[in-house]
Amino acid sequence: MNASDRMKNLVARFVLKYNYWGYLFSQIRRRPAIGFGSIMGVAAEPDGSLTLLFHPELVEKTSDEVLVKVIEHEGMHLLNKHLPRLIRILSNETNESMKMAKMDIWGVAADCTVNVQMKLETDLLIAGEPWPIQRPEKYKLPTDKLAEWYYLEFLKNAKFVKLKVPGSGKKGNGKKDDKNGEGQSGGLDDHKGWVKGIEGVADLSSLARKLDASVQNIIRESVKTFNKDRGNLPSHIACLIGDALQPPKAPYYQIIRKLVRGTRLSKFKRSPTKINKKRAYTFYLKDKNLPQIIPFPGKTRDLTFKIVVLIDTSGSMDVDDIKQGLSGVKNIIETDRYCYTTVLEVDACVEKEYEVKKVRDIQFKIKGRGGTTLFPGLKRAKELDCDVCLCFTDGFTEDINSIPRKMMPKKLIWVITKNGKADSVNRTGWVVHIN
Repeated sequence: MNASDRMKNLVARFVLKYNYWGYLFSQIRRRPAIGFGSIMGVAAEPDGSLTLLFHPELVEKTSDEVLVKVIEHEGMHLLNKHLPRLIRILSNETNESMKMAKMDIWGVAADCTVNVQMKLETDLLIAGEPWPIQRPEKYKLPTDKLAEWYYLEFLKNAKFVKLKVPGSGKKGNGKKDDKNGEGQSGGLDDHKGWVKGIEGVADLSSLARKLDASVQNIIRESVKTFNKDRGNLPSHIACLIGDALQPPKAPYYQIIRKLVRGTRLSKFKRSPTKINKKRAYTFYLKDKNLPQIIPFPGKTRDLTFKIVVLIDTSGSMDVDDIKQGLSGVKNIIETDRYCYTTVLEVDACVEKEYEVKKVRDIQFKIKGRGGTTLFPGLKRAKELDCDVCLCFTDGFTEDINSIPRKMMPKKLIWVITKNGKADSVNRTGWVVHIN
């Protein structure tokens, strides 16, 4: 039996035994990859889909018992969404050598989290050779942290930048290479393979969003199929599924889309490529003096809209709260290419105003940190004739509810920080609380 048939039979056997991983990986294409740096690895495709790559030779020479552990390892990476989280890290890095280093470090951090979650403690015998696994104890770190925590701890120590992951040796199979003294630091999958198929993709942030959606759909469909045997689902997997399927903490962009949908249906702009139906009769006139181009251009829907992001930069706002506002700006410009975003930093007055078209346009040097009077910012947002004004604040401001509504932007969304309150703003627009 070749490696492809064996993988197919393993997944089918999982399904027959009501094992959740069978339902999960039946939703994902599987493809052999010659020269792959490890036995298996989940890879991203340019269209945002996922593929389970596997090394045929290593699969054929490894027992079913070990393959089951490796498949579970890959599934845990999926449930933790480690792949889109890595791509988000890479999207903010322009230096290629640093991208490779961060990819290596993230791979070790992700393995530390996954192996603790699945209680994998001993090395696995793959193709007759022992493959060491990553554990946080190996680096004298606690065992109850997320991958980002381990990643940041590794970044603090320069020696971790030189970590080698499977596939670093000349043999291309992740084993120790005695000739050059370099080899793997441990791990079951080739994390470089996670992004091998997306070289040349310009917008990594957009790809990360597509992968997020793909992973969420795969998990949702697998849970639907497995639902009748949900009681057989281990508790640690059930928790991860719940986390993967839960909505975002502050779904303000969904509210923006809802508010702007009506605006887009009613907004039109002139279009020289469209015919004005009211003047269509002119094309039937036999008049030699009529111009060759369309004399009466028509209209087409205007999909653009303007957003003002008002960030409360007063002294009552924590730095993390302000960063949440800047994260909102990043989310908006990455989610919709038709929006025009203006940022207003406001304490007692408008301290700073700038337009954002790309992520690099976001200014992290904040002005303000004084008292709180948000009406000047709302007044400026109205002058900019925005479709939606998104306000990040703790709510400790003047009584906005007492100000005439016509003096403020047409549509307002208040994003209230964790320890904030909305008593003074809740009658002027939609309110979203960050938990």
